[in-house]
Amino acid sequence: MMGANWRKDSNQRQYVKKYAYLPIRSGSGKRIWLSEYYEQQTFYDDNGKPPIKGPYWSYIYTKNEFLMEIIKNER
Repeated sequence: MMGANWRKDSNQRQYVKKYAYLPIRSGSGKRIWLSEYYEQQTFYDDNGKPPIKGPYWSYIYTKNEFLMEIIKNER
């Protein structure tokens, strides 16, 4: 949420490391199977509104996509 606090809230999203025992698709459409992947769980959007259908929005990254995301957002 914005307002008096000009910094983004660090509790807006979290990353969870998981293992794909069954085939799963990442957000970019790549298939992940028998390897580790990362799930980004977003609890509310930039306007402060929570998701309607569940506790969070989910986005799945492969290991390399997650590395690129971390490098891109590091400042």
